[in-house]
Amino acid sequence: MTNHYKVQILLNGVTLKLSYRRGKFFRAERLTGSITDQQIKQLGHIIPPKESDIKSFQNTWNERVTYQEIKKQKSLFTKFSDEWFKHYEEEIGLPPKFTGVDGKALKQIIAYLKRINAGNEQVALDNWILILSKYETLKEFHKENKDLKYINSRLNVIVREIITNNGSSSAGSNGSIRI
Repeated sequence: MTNHYKVQILLNGVTLKLSYRRGKFFRAERLTGSITDQQIKQLGHIIPPKESDIKSFQNTWNERVTYQEIKKQKSLFTKFSDEWFKHYEEEIGLPPKFTGVDGKALKQIIAYLKRINAGNEQVALDNWILILSKYETLKEFHKENKDLKYINSRLNVIVREIITNNGSSSAGSNGSIRI
């Protein structure tokens, strides 16, 4: 796994991106500012050779150089697919085969759930988790068809059945629909 850190050299306004792979220094990239030949020769002094050394380098350079981890946010598609994989593996015991057709179906499911929830991504994700958790309460025919292409093609029917089986839908505080 590769982790990234933003390093700011406050004296000359240079910002670097350091990458660490398996805990060891992998790459440095200049993001902003200009670096002279003399400064390039000195860069080794501020680049920790191991990711575990970053805290000690932060203490050494104190306020002259700052180190900040760059955290990448998961996309909505990744969150939806993570929930799908988790649900499928729990139910079947094997990871699902996931193709481009499945990805397209999942994108359409996301678009629909966002649309019925006034664009609220978190509520759409909550509804996806609810659909997956209530899938076993559906009619036998639906329970036997667990692939994303089928769920996408029958999403209206599935949502209606979940609402019928488990009470009516409710409106959230922002007007979004919660199945």
